Amino acid sequence: MERVGFSDDVVEAFKDAVRGMELGEVRHTVGARRYGGSWFALLTALVVALLLGGLTTWGVVLVRQEPEIPFPLYIGFSLGYGLTLAALGIGWGKRPGVRHPATWVVVWDGGMAWLAEGRSPVAVRWDEIEEARHTVTSVRDGFGKEVNRTHRLLVVPAPRPVRHAPLYLEPAFPEVERLAHFVTDRAPVV
Repeated sequence: MERVGFSDDVVEAFKDAVRGMELGEVRHTVGARRYGGSWFALLTALVVALLLGGLTTWGVVLVRQEPEIPFPLYIGFSLGYGLTLAALGIGWGKRPGVRHPATWVVVWDGGMAWLAEGRSPVAVRWDEIEEARHTVTSVRDGFGKEVNRTHRLLVVPAPRPVRHAPLYLEPAFPEVERLAHFVTDRAPVV
Protein backbone atom coordinates (compact mmCIF):
# COMPACT_ATOMS: atom_id res chain seq x y z
CA MET A 1 0.00 0.00 0.00
CA GLU A 2 1.10 3.53 -0.59
CA ARG A 3 0.61 6.37 1.86
CA VAL A 4 -1.86 9.08 0.94
CA GLY A 5 -1.73 12.59 2.35
CA PHE A 6 -4.63 14.48 3.88
CA SER A 7 -6.02 16.94 1.34
CA ASP A 8 -7.98 20.01 2.41
CA ASP A 9 -11.27 18.27 1.52
CA VAL A 10 -10.43 15.29 3.71
CA VAL A 11 -9.47 17.52 6.64
CA GLU A 12 -12.72 19.46 6.28
CA ALA A 13 -14.74 16.23 6.14
CA PHE A 14 -13.14 15.06 9.40
CA LYS A 15 -13.74 18.46 11.05
CA ASP A 16 -17.42 18.30 10.06
CA ALA A 17 -17.74 14.72 11.34
CA VAL A 18 -16.30 15.49 14.79
CA ARG A 19 -17.91 18.90 15.23
CA GLY A 20 -19.31 19.06 18.76
CA MET A 21 -17.47 15.95 19.95
CA GLU A 22 -14.81 16.48 22.61
CA LEU A 23 -12.19 13.94 21.54
CA GLY A 24 -9.03 15.52 22.94
CA GLU A 25 -5.64 15.51 21.26
CA VAL A 26 -4.88 13.82 17.93
CA ARG A 27 -2.68 10.73 18.47
CA HIS A 28 -2.41 9.12 15.02
CA THR A 29 -3.21 10.16 11.46
CA VAL A 30 -2.60 7.94 8.47
CA GLY A 31 -4.02 7.42 5.01
CA ALA A 32 -3.27 4.77 2.40
CA ARG A 33 -4.42 3.22 -0.85
CA ARG A 34 -3.68 -0.16 -2.43
CA TYR A 35 -1.35 -0.20 -5.39
CA GLY A 36 -3.02 -0.24 -8.77
CA GLY A 37 -1.18 -3.22 -10.28
CA SER A 38 1.91 -3.54 -12.42
CA TRP A 39 2.93 -4.50 -15.92
CA PHE A 40 4.94 -7.44 -14.52
CA ALA A 41 1.88 -8.90 -12.74
CA LEU A 42 -0.25 -8.41 -15.85
CA LEU A 43 2.31 -10.05 -18.16
CA THR A 44 2.86 -12.94 -15.73
CA ALA A 45 -0.88 -13.68 -15.64
CA LEU A 46 -1.10 -13.46 -19.43
CA VAL A 47 1.84 -15.87 -19.88
CA VAL A 48 0.18 -18.34 -17.50
CA ALA A 49 -3.08 -17.99 -19.47
CA LEU A 50 -1.22 -18.56 -22.74
CA LEU A 51 0.47 -21.70 -21.37
CA LEU A 52 -2.80 -23.05 -19.96
CA GLY A 53 -4.60 -22.36 -23.24
CA GLY A 54 -1.85 -24.01 -25.28
CA LEU A 55 -1.69 -27.11 -23.09
CA THR A 56 -5.47 -27.39 -23.03
CA THR A 57 -5.72 -27.13 -26.81
CA TRP A 58 -2.96 -29.71 -27.23
CA GLY A 59 -4.75 -32.05 -24.82
CA VAL A 60 -8.14 -31.69 -26.51
CA VAL A 61 -6.63 -32.33 -29.97
CA LEU A 62 -4.71 -35.36 -28.64
CA VAL A 63 -7.83 -36.83 -27.03
CA ARG A 64 -9.86 -36.41 -30.23
CA GLN A 65 -7.19 -38.19 -32.29
CA GLU A 66 -6.81 -41.11 -29.87
CA PRO A 67 -10.18 -42.84 -29.42
CA GLU A 68 -8.96 -45.06 -26.55
CA ILE A 69 -8.35 -42.09 -24.22
CA PRO A 70 -11.18 -42.04 -21.65
CA PHE A 71 -13.91 -39.44 -21.87
CA PRO A 72 -13.25 -37.97 -18.36
CA LEU A 73 -9.76 -37.01 -19.51
CA TYR A 74 -11.33 -35.17 -22.46
CA ILE A 75 -13.61 -33.30 -20.03
CA GLY A 76 -10.59 -32.51 -17.84
CA PHE A 77 -8.76 -30.94 -20.75
CA SER A 78 -11.89 -28.99 -21.67
CA LEU A 79 -12.05 -27.56 -18.14
CA GLY A 80 -8.59 -26.13 -18.81
CA TYR A 81 -10.29 -23.48 -20.93
CA GLY A 82 -12.11 -22.30 -17.80
CA LEU A 83 -8.79 -22.02 -16.01
CA THR A 84 -7.45 -20.05 -18.96
CA LEU A 85 -10.34 -17.60 -18.70
CA ALA A 86 -9.75 -17.33 -14.93
CA ALA A 87 -6.07 -16.51 -15.52
CA LEU A 88 -7.09 -13.87 -18.06
CA GLY A 89 -9.50 -12.37 -15.50
CA ILE A 90 -6.78 -12.26 -12.86
CA GLY A 91 -4.48 -10.60 -15.38
CA TRP A 92 -7.11 -7.99 -16.18
CA GLY A 93 -7.42 -7.20 -12.46
CA LYS A 94 -3.64 -6.75 -12.19
CA ARG A 95 -3.39 -4.19 -14.98
CA PRO A 96 -1.66 -0.95 -14.06
CA GLY A 97 -3.58 2.26 -13.72
CA VAL A 98 -6.47 0.88 -11.62
CA ARG A 99 -7.24 3.44 -8.94
CA HIS A 100 -8.30 1.91 -5.62
CA PRO A 101 -10.12 4.05 -3.04
CA ALA A 102 -8.03 5.51 -0.26
CA THR A 103 -8.78 5.18 3.45
CA TRP A 104 -7.86 7.77 6.06
CA VAL A 105 -7.84 7.13 9.81
CA VAL A 106 -7.55 9.68 12.63
CA VAL A 107 -7.28 8.60 16.27
CA TRP A 108 -7.81 10.98 19.19
CA ASP A 109 -7.60 10.44 22.94
CA GLY A 110 -11.38 10.16 23.13
CA GLY A 111 -12.27 8.31 19.93
CA MET A 112 -11.50 7.78 16.30
CA ALA A 113 -12.75 8.54 12.81
CA TRP A 114 -12.22 7.01 9.40
CA LEU A 115 -13.07 7.98 5.87
CA ALA A 116 -13.15 5.78 2.80
CA GLU A 117 -12.79 7.75 -0.41
CA GLY A 118 -16.19 8.51 -1.91
CA ARG A 119 -18.07 8.00 1.37
CA SER A 120 -18.87 10.11 4.38
CA PRO A 121 -16.61 9.92 7.44
CA VAL A 122 -17.53 7.89 10.51
CA ALA A 123 -16.55 9.38 13.89
CA VAL A 124 -17.07 7.44 17.13
CA ARG A 125 -16.10 7.74 20.77
CA TRP A 126 -14.52 4.71 22.41
CA ASP A 127 -17.80 3.79 24.14
CA GLU A 128 -19.66 3.90 20.78
CA ILE A 129 -17.64 1.01 19.36
CA GLU A 130 -19.41 -2.33 19.40
CA GLU A 131 -16.34 -4.40 18.57
CA ALA A 132 -12.63 -3.89 18.02
CA ARG A 133 -10.63 -6.90 16.92
CA HIS A 134 -6.84 -6.96 16.56
CA THR A 135 -5.75 -10.12 14.76
CA VAL A 136 -2.12 -11.18 14.77
CA THR A 137 -1.03 -13.88 12.34
CA SER A 138 2.36 -15.45 12.93
CA VAL A 139 4.14 -17.67 10.39
CA ARG A 140 6.85 -19.98 11.71
CA ASP A 141 9.36 -22.17 9.93
CA GLY A 142 10.02 -25.84 10.71
CA PHE A 143 12.31 -24.94 13.62
CA GLY A 144 9.72 -22.75 15.36
CA LYS A 145 11.40 -19.48 14.44
CA GLU A 146 8.99 -16.71 13.56
CA VAL A 147 9.35 -15.78 9.89
CA ASN A 148 6.54 -13.27 9.44
CA ARG A 149 3.97 -11.53 11.62
CA THR A 150 1.01 -9.57 10.30
CA HIS A 151 -1.58 -7.41 12.04
CA ARG A 152 -5.18 -6.67 11.06
CA LEU A 153 -7.69 -4.33 12.68
CA LEU A 154 -11.48 -4.51 12.54
CA VAL A 155 -13.56 -1.78 14.17
CA VAL A 156 -17.36 -2.09 14.18
CA PRO A 157 -19.26 0.98 15.38
CA ALA A 158 -22.33 0.41 17.56
CA PRO A 159 -25.61 0.93 15.76
CA ARG A 160 -26.82 4.42 16.41
CA PRO A 161 -29.84 5.54 14.44
CA VAL A 162 -27.95 4.21 11.39
CA ARG A 163 -25.41 1.38 11.19
CA HIS A 164 -22.15 2.60 9.67
CA ALA A 165 -19.69 0.53 7.67
CA PRO A 166 -16.94 -1.06 9.76
CA LEU A 167 -13.28 -0.19 9.40
CA TYR A 168 -11.04 -3.02 8.22
CA LEU A 169 -7.31 -2.38 7.91
CA GLU A 170 -5.28 -4.94 5.99
CA PRO A 171 -1.79 -6.03 7.08
CA ALA A 172 -0.18 -3.82 4.43
CA PHE A 173 -1.84 -0.67 5.79
CA PRO A 174 0.82 1.69 7.22
CA GLU A 175 1.11 1.71 11.02
CA VAL A 176 -1.65 -0.88 11.41
CA GLU A 177 0.12 -2.44 14.41
CA ARG A 178 0.35 0.89 16.30
CA LEU A 179 -3.26 1.75 15.46
CA ALA A 180 -4.48 -1.71 16.50
CA HIS A 181 -2.74 -1.57 19.86
CA PHE A 182 -3.97 1.97 20.54
CA VAL A 183 -7.59 1.20 19.55
CA THR A 184 -7.91 -2.17 21.29
CA ASP A 185 -6.50 -0.71 24.52
CA ARG A 186 -9.43 1.72 24.64
CA ALA A 187 -12.36 0.09 22.82
CA PRO A 188 -14.38 -3.02 23.73
CA VAL A 189 -12.43 -6.02 22.46
CA VAL A 190 -14.03 -9.25 21.27
